Amino acid sequence: MRPGLREEIWRVARVLFIASLLGWSMDLYFQFFLFGLFIYFIWSFRKITKIFAWVDGGMRSIPPGGNGIWGDITEILNRQRKRHRKAKDKLSSAIRRVTQIVESIDDGIVILNQDRTIDSWNQAATKFLGVRKSDRGISIFNLIRDPDFVAYLSSSETLEPVQVNLPNNIERTLQISASMVGDKDIVLVITDITKFSNIDRLKSEFVSNVSHELRTPLTVFRGYLESLDGKGKKSSAESLAMQQMLEQVNRMEVLANDLSILSAMEETDSAVQIETFNLRVLIEELVDESKKLGNSKHVFSLELSECQITGDLKGMRAAFGNIISNAVLHNPEGVSIEITLTVESEGALIIVRDNGVGLALDDIPRLTERFFRGDKSRNFATGGSGLGLAIAKHAINRSGGRLDISGNVGEGAKFSVWLPYREGL
Repeated sequence: MRPGLREEIWRVARVLFIASLLGWSMDLYFQFFLFGLFIYFIWSFRKITKIFAWVDGGMRSIPPGGNGIWGDITEILNRQRKRHRKAKDKLSSAIRRVTQIVESIDDGIVILNQDRTIDSWNQAATKFLGVRKSDRGISIFNLIRDPDFVAYLSSSETLEPVQVNLPNNIERTLQISASMVGDKDIVLVITDITKFSNIDRLKSEFVSNVSHELRTPLTVFRGYLESLDGKGKKSSAESLAMQQMLEQVNRMEVLANDLSILSAMEETDSAVQIETFNLRVLIEELVDESKKLGNSKHVFSLELSECQITGDLKGMRAAFGNIISNAVLHNPEGVSIEITLTVESEGALIIVRDNGVGLALDDIPRLTERFFRGDKSRNFATGGSGLGLAIAKHAINRSGGRLDISGNVGEGAKFSVWLPYREGL
């Protein structure tokens, strides 16, 4: 039992004992008993009134003194007040620290309400978007009207961050990503990627210019080499040299063409030429072209369903052409190549499988990198540019598809492509 409660019981007992004793001596026992209870009630009411006045005053002053149960209550309330003040000070300190950290971040932070109205933001967001105090409560779409951003923020699906250029500063490229906080709030993280965007643009322009400028000297080299190759008898050393030079010219032309294709894809992501084409016919055409590379050493097995698809015909030709030709070129001793085209409810699944030299497991994650070559199946003897699978992945991705690669050394390789049915890209 708490000491204050024990003290209060003894206080009530003393009051009632004294009242009962006086009442018994005056033969007014019941009246004095009630009078004792009334005195105790008045005394308790005064204590309660003081406690409420102290609580209503914010418990800032010294708590009303006393002992017994009311003293315990005021002491408990006073301790709770101190703990609450410490917690409040700690929370305020944490809020100030978080605010300082958010303000020091170079990325813009904007917190939106469930209805996409602006709640708060940091200084970087003010620099990027020009947010003012009067903008609190307005829709974020009043500041960022980019259609891609509107579609991104309105979608319930998880999408890649969107890149926008604002009308008031079209030279600045911003990347915006959104994430939910709780069930209602949305946090926008705005990153200035102008420098990286410019680097990518310069890199793409450089690659495009280099691939273009390589074509003229390579054409001249080929012309002179073919002319010299057809004149007179040559020694075995001269014939070998001529053959090797022509092979290297061919290889440089393939490299220039692949660089040109990849550069064109990267520059026209937002302007893909959409066509409706027969995917089965396209694969059959590419298989016929690849058969010429293998000198009849490769056996093709086709199981292709009829499939009309709308998409980037040029990109799909480059993608599947590289995948199918890879199965031929990287297995020069001959191999069985199985190609299946299955029509599904939401898209088409194309699988190119061979039982050739296979792929090293460590190499598979990097096969779609530019110029990457594995130690075994991807080597310089094939004469490839090292860009084929990079082109394939890029073309498939921008068509909304997916490329999966699997295999093992000595067990062949499997390339799975899934393409969705889409009316526009």
